[in-house]
Amino acid sequence: MEKGKELEDFIEKIAEEHGWRVEKRRKYGDRILDLVISKGGTVFIVQSKNTDQAMPSDVSQTRKDFEEYVRWLLEEKLGLSVVPILVSRSFSDGAKGRARGYGVLLYTVDELESLLAERARAREDD
Repeated sequence: MEKGKELEDFIEKIAEEHGWRVEKRRKYGDRILDLVISKGGTVFIVQSKNTDQAMPSDVSQTRKDFEEYVRWLLEEKLGLSVVPILVSRSFSDGAKGRARGYGVLLYTVDELESLLAERARAREDD
């Protein structure tokens, strides 16, 4: 196998031979995933790299693919909003920067209490 597509095709073939459902090169949220292999209640998010050795960036890309699929599944399929929040008395500049990059919201206890009260009122109005 010389190209990435050939590896994807090979993985698809062996998965289907074992009764798995395979989706190739499909967009979920903001990312196009190489392969989504599912059967019963199990889903594998597969990033295929037809290289001699996978690199740390390949692991990061696979993690991002997984996170985007889970976000898509929760929001688009189930209609849920899942929000990561870190609560502390204060936040360093480094924590603020990393939180922006990771999509983590930062709240003090008082800010979180206000958020929860506001959201509870909004739900009552629905």
